[in-house]
Amino acid sequence: MKQKTLAFLAALLLAGAGIFAQPSSATLEEITTFVEQARQDWQVPGVAVGIVQGGRAVYAKGFGLRDEEAGEPVTENTLFAIGSSTKAMTALSVLQLADDGLVELDKPVLDYLPGFRMHDDYVTRHLTVRDLLCHRSGLPRHDAVWYGSEDSREELFQKLRYLEPNRGFREVFQYQNLMYMTAGYLAGQLAHSSWEEQVQERIFRPLAMNRANFSVEAMQKDPDHAQPYNKEGGKVKRMDFRNIDAVGPAGSVNASVEEMCHWLIAQLNGGKYEGTEIVTATSLDESHKSVIPVVGQMSGYLAFDNNSSPITYGLGWFISTHKGRPAIQHGGNIDGFSAMVAFLPQDSIGVVVLTNLNGTMLPAVIRNYIFDKMLGEEVRDWNGEMLAMIRKMEDQQESQEEEEDLKRVKGTQPSHELAAYRGIFTNPAYGDITVSPGGDSLYFSYHTLEVALGHYHYDVFAGNNPLIGPVKVAFHTNIDGDVHRLSTVMEPALDAISFERKAEEKAFTEAELDAFTGEYLIMGVQKLTVSRKGGELQMTVPGQPTYTLEYYKGLEFRLKGLKGFSALFQKNGGKVSGLVMIQPNGQFKGEKVKE
Repeated sequence: MKQKTLAFLAALLLAGAGIFAQPSSATLEEITTFVEQARQDWQVPGVAVGIVQGGRAVYAKGFGLRDEEAGEPVTENTLFAIGSSTKAMTALSVLQLADDGLVELDKPVLDYLPGFRMHDDYVTRHLTVRDLLCHRSGLPRHDAVWYGSEDSREELFQKLRYLEPNRGFREVFQYQNLMYMTAGYLAGQLAHSSWEEQVQERIFRPLAMNRANFSVEAMQKDPDHAQPYNKEGGKVKRMDFRNIDAVGPAGSVNASVEEMCHWLIAQLNGGKYEGTEIVTATSLDESHKSVIPVVGQMSGYLAFDNNSSPITYGLGWFISTHKGRPAIQHGGNIDGFSAMVAFLPQDSIGVVVLTNLNGTMLPAVIRNYIFDKMLGEEVRDWNGEMLAMIRKMEDQQESQEEEEDLKRVKGTQPSHELAAYRGIFTNPAYGDITVSPGGDSLYFSYHTLEVALGHYHYDVFAGNNPLIGPVKVAFHTNIDGDVHRLSTVMEPALDAISFERKAEEKAFTEAELDAFTGEYLIMGVQKLTVSRKGGELQMTVPGQPTYTLEYYKGLEFRLKGLKGFSALFQKNGGKVSGLVMIQPNGQFKGEKVKE
């Protein structure tokens, strides 16, 4: 009986070994040949590829150069930015806290973060932790709020209340980086530390991801890191690193392909790596479950060979099929880097592809090819089909750029001299835009982006930036003839967003402010008093509260808290002799009462 039992167990083990049979050396050689050819076809400087099967890494290799200028090669240990592939780690860090009993996915975020506010009060009260992790807040991307910004994570968190939705709460999937930033912020607050510390201690350390880090600043200190590149006009050029620490939970992790294989092993092994459990199997399964359908996005060539089967989103993962098999993935793109992390859970196969080229589709090409090869399926010509599609899109775009803009109204002129458009314009969510004239152009500066604007028509100016594409800015004039506002599209899913002109900054000495102080008799009837308190002017009107005067321009000061009210001082012989009260119902002149 004992011998029969042992024979039965041996048969089971052999059957299991057959299911997850290791790839042949010939298969791995074919993969190597394919990756190198595809890398050259897509003009990608460097690529690192890792393959996991049956609970272990079976392939980890570098291709091309991590630094073209220095001629340094990519290895399996080269650090790359993984971009939004980080989101699965952020979701897991929240699930770990759920395992600890510190958070419940279906309770409102407000229960855990009392300062949490959304644009809509109902959404503020009802948006849950799960909603953060599956992109169903009703907000479009609003990426311009954080991209290139110097705001801290806390400051971005406070700006959520000003971001307008474009769809109903939980109505549709809309990819949203700021919600993932909030999820990471939540994890740090609940753990009384930070998102970075949580991931470092509870994910990186047990997975032996010893060189993985959270900032391009730290990445650049590692001797084996990739440089970022961008393709412009058919040529590959070095670009600047982009620090995204503030929204780190949405995409700031940097790691090697060898380390990312450890991450994949845990995903395929019920949350365990080398006998250590980093998350319960139940919570890991929760992250792999479909929560919301993905409609109109991540479809076609960006997806697997799924024969038009649905694409959904779980918690930090896109979920679909490849050749009829369940497939889970998340890509990543951040300045100069594109990545792909994907696995077939039932087949115990995982693939990670890291590259140092901005916005390339090569990671998806390699992922699909490797899955076909590892499954022993017929290999589709992913490389040829995707290259043809991209070239067609590029040709169409080039053709469109050459066509005349039919909406442009010819023969118009700006309503002001270019100097009148100078100023700082602000929005509570998006921050400041600085406009300055130079020659026959206006220069638009927002965060780290600079755009030269030429006249388009009327008071609309247009330009182009290689990172964000075409930019149009409309300037608006108030009833006093001042350029007081601009509007521009910051979020493609919404109408143009308004930025109000800030008052000019000017430092006055106490003596200069004292020149404005005194009593003024308005229209020979109403007396008001202007006084100085510290470095500010104040105005007192009998029977009314005292108003602070904020400098606007020239000799004009606005009454703080009263829209449309300002005091325009007048001089005679170099001395302040009177003022004009400018109000919505008229302008009222007054003379300074002689002392």
